[in-house]
Amino acid sequence: MNPMSWITVIMSITMSTILITTTTHWLMAWVCLEINTLSITPMISKTHHPRATEATTKYFLVQTMASITIMFATTMNALSSSNWEINLTTDYMTMSVITLALMMKLAAAPFHFWLPEVAQGATTMTALTILTWQKIAPLSLLLTNHQNSNLSILNLSAIMSILMGGLGGLNQTQMRKMMAYSSISHTGWVLATISMAPNISSLTFMIYILTTTPIFLLLNLSLSTTIKDIGTIWTMSPHLMSIMLMSILSLSGLPPLTGFMPKWLILNKLMSFNLTMEATLMALSSLPSLYLYTRLTYILTMTLPPHPSTMSMKWRMLHMNPSIIPSTLMTMTTLLLPLSLNI
Repeated sequence: MNPMSWITVIMSITMSTILITTTTHWLMAWVCLEINTLSITPMISKTHHPRATEATTKYFLVQTMASITIMFATTMNALSSSNWEINLTTDYMTMSVITLALMMKLAAAPFHFWLPEVAQGATTMTALTILTWQKIAPLSLLLTNHQNSNLSILNLSAIMSILMGGLGGLNQTQMRKMMAYSSISHTGWVLATISMAPNISSLTFMIYILTTTPIFLLLNLSLSTTIKDIGTIWTMSPHLMSIMLMSILSLSGLPPLTGFMPKWLILNKLMSFNLTMEATLMALSSLPSLYLYTRLTYILTMTLPPHPSTMSMKWRMLHMNPSIIPSTLMTMTTLLLPLSLNI
């Protein structure tokens, strides 16, 4: 892909996401969602590999189906109420259909099956874009009209997403698929309080981006694609291995790391609304994910590869140029927990 095409794609993705966070009209939101979908498809298929083509087709079909559903629901609502405003859409059936369509775009359970295959077919950095940036647009629509969202649908999807994200990643060996299931699980935590406390949901999503980005940057830097590959990162760069270790532990939500903050706030908010059963189910459903992250840290730090490098100091001869970005993000993923005292 030539530089001009890259600039066009990046500008389209950026501008469509920014516009959808500011629009108040459903038709404009639908146009931005379509531009966003059409812009990411060449990024997924740029490797010209059959798996990339398959991932592009799956992503395009799912996103188009969700957009058509949103357009149908908003058009029917406009015919009955003459209203296209996002904030004023109060019809129960319309909001239920729109919520389900946006959950499909977010890859929340039970509409999550497409995300692991798409993430595996894309490159590492494209998978990072799909799991983080591409979720901003549908999430902003849910946040804009959170007061009219269906609480029952969101809570059910949240519990299912957390459970499916943990169970689905247990039998995976590919890192991109595991991170996709991790994204599904964290999407559940975001949806849990989106109608009751949208500020906490926004904070949860930002912390998820903060903890996921350094992991993908290090996977791309070390050319690691499987669990077996991350077990040899220590031979390449010990300090990068430490950064990935802290990022994974923070992503798992263990105290006193930053990743514990959103789970703490979400469970506290659910308890304050007397949703004790939902909070208990979410806490229990997160245990498979915790086991998944613990297994990654064990392989990363406490095991030796079956065929270790013959060079005694491979890291001294490594031709990797460590960036300051993963180190900075790792620091933020470990030291921001005290900020929750002011929330």
